[in-house]
Amino acid sequence: MNNIDKQKLINTILASSGGKLDKKSIEKAASGDASGILSSLNEEDRKKLSEALSDKEKAKQLLSSDAAKELLGRLFGK
Repeated sequence: MNNIDKQKLINTILASSGGKLDKKSIEKAASGDASGILSSLNEEDRKKLSEALSDKEKAKQLLSSDAAKELLGRLFGK
């Protein structure tokens, strides 16, 4: 992904997060470290995400959604 596309994606995520995420956390997540994003979530959302990712079937459903595929494709340049 070129720098313009990556910056555009980061800006889109920032705008849609309603101020809950910062640019540094998003950039770290793009390189594989989601700790900043997880720590920015409230306890309920963090619990939901953790449960979804720890349950194989829920994780599969989440990652196979069109939105997740598009986001992952943009993050990893596919």
